[in-house]
Amino acid sequence: MKIAIVGAGLSGLSCAFELKKYGLTPTIFEKSTILGDSLDYVVSNFRIMTKFYTSPRSYFKKTYGLDIIPLGMLKKITMFGPSSKTVVRGKLGYIFKKGLEPYSLENQIAKQVNLPINFDTYVRIDDIREDFDYIVWAAGNNKLSKELGLWTSTFNTYIRISTLTGDFKTNTSTAWFNTEYARNGYAYLTPYSKKNATLTLIVNNITLEELDFYWKEFLGKEQIRYKILETRDVEYMTGLTFPMRLNNIYFVGNSGGLTESCLGCGTINAIESGIIAARCIAKKLDYDELMKKNVNIIKATHEFRKVLNTFDNNDFDKFVTFLGAPGVKQFIYNNPFFKTKDIAQFLKYYNKFTKNNNR
Repeated sequence: MKIAIVGAGLSGLSCAFELKKYGLTPTIFEKSTILGDSLDYVVSNFRIMTKFYTSPRSYFKKTYGLDIIPLGMLKKITMFGPSSKTVVRGKLGYIFKKGLEPYSLENQIAKQVNLPINFDTYVRIDDIREDFDYIVWAAGNNKLSKELGLWTSTFNTYIRISTLTGDFKTNTSTAWFNTEYARNGYAYLTPYSKKNATLTLIVNNITLEELDFYWKEFLGKEQIRYKILETRDVEYMTGLTFPMRLNNIYFVGNSGGLTESCLGCGTINAIESGIIAARCIAKKLDYDELMKKNVNIIKATHEFRKVLNTFDNNDFDKFVTFLGAPGVKQFIYNNPFFKTKDIAQFLKYYNKFTKNNNR
């Protein structure tokens, strides 16, 4: 069985990890010259956004035999509206490192894969379609699924990611909501050490040329004074790919539309989609069927995004205040069984009633 994996990110490497269990050795193509992202940054896994009730490390270790080690637990989130503030504490999620270090997620998984990677190799689908029995498309973007008419966009943004140096408290995160610099998106700061942090601004429905303006507005209004070491601008679209398997092509990770549109979480889905694609190839299973639970959670969180897309600054102030209400804190953050999908049906009816359904 000849299997190609296009992309050596989280989903591609996870797919290779699982294929090895079945005695299958894929050919891995990676357009970059290195493994991992050259920009230092972190990603957060929020407990309420996942389908499981344990830690990501415990879940993947027990379910798939894959060991992924987070930097630490996310224990505190400070949220700012234009004129409001809320602080929540608890077992809120986990923080993972992306980048070149040995402890980055990509390098953690690559070490467990231990297979050669064809670096600096840009692959087009027509170049390999006839040469492999199966192709796992893990390119990290929607280009191919869009070309094939499988993609439906849900939220279009430009993102500026920056690395900061300063004095920070680990296990914490700060988020800002303000339409003057983020429109219906948001900004967040998450430290990955006492000296370094990731600062990200996500702005929807703008051009790349406008991003500088919104960035300067953000830094000025929130008085961000940390030293910026480096920045990167990314055009990013969330959406859904359906079907996620087309003939001999399996779409995983971001290519499969597995990043949710509310907060942009996609790490866990990326890893799991690669593993499930490998199992479906090895055991001739239905990939779309096995990914249905993950996709339904993404659809559920998009109901939140539809509501946020209607907010003005007054709404964001009310939203931040609401999230800090004592009863809400107890129900959401201190309840290990609460998941966003639990109220998605209510939001779906709300969006339909208020005609937010197409936003």
